[in-house]
Amino acid sequence: MSGHILRVIIFALLLAGCKKEGLYIDPEYPSVYYEISGSELSQMRSSLASDYEYIRSTLNEFGFCYLPDNYIITKPPELSYLLTGEDARELAYKFVLEHHAATGIADTSNLRISRIYSLPGETHWTVVSSLQKADTIEILYTEIVICIINGEIVSCEGNWYPEVYIPGIFNFTEEIARLQLIGKDVPHHSMTGAVYYVTITGADLENSTADLKVVPRRTDGKIGLRVTWMFNIPGPVYCRVYMDVMTGEVILMMPTIIS
Repeated sequence: MSGHILRVIIFALLLAGCKKEGLYIDPEYPSVYYEISGSELSQMRSSLASDYEYIRSTLNEFGFCYLPDNYIITKPPELSYLLTGEDARELAYKFVLEHHAATGIADTSNLRISRIYSLPGETHWTVVSSLQKADTIEILYTEIVICIINGEIVSCEGNWYPEVYIPGIFNFTEEIARLQLIGKDVPHHSMTGAVYYVTITGADLENSTADLKVVPRRTDGKIGLRVTWMFNIPGPVYCRVYMDVMTGEVILMMPTIIS
């Protein structure tokens, strides 16, 4: 190991130690969404159902679109013509515009469609949004999927978040976050279902890539939008690890292979 790299590691370790003793607490972080009241939720659900006769979706506790397991199958009457992809796009945009609270899209001009596809016959279309971005940072699990049959919206799943706060200062820079991961164990499952662990080493992290991602984390009736460093660590670790830039907490580990 070169002297320069060693000095950088020592400095980062000292800085990390200082930060652990007194992390900067940003009063606006993280953005938090709470479950809404029963009466408000009931009104929103009724409005959605009355506007879209054949919709199978409803709203979850936060007032966002989702498809329940016990949904009722609906089949709109057949049309005398075939829809085009552009027709499907326009119907999806109309739905978002009329029910922007249910999709969490405060400004429909920000909506981008990542793909549109149909089943044979072009009577059943699926429109999928891109992931939401806060500044330039992607927010995980924010694809919105809208299904259309015979010109009618039959389901909508997923949501964006109207307000997402990104701290101006991070307690944990990318370099410090890497050092915090050394020695942590990553769980994997074998083909038999047995759990085994792989320990992250400095060499593993040297070969990893890092990017900023926002991770919605649901706990105790609320969703917190956590800004994280996502480290994509190759073999033998084979995992994506998400570390909160303000607290240093590892909030998510996702294996990248099936053992």
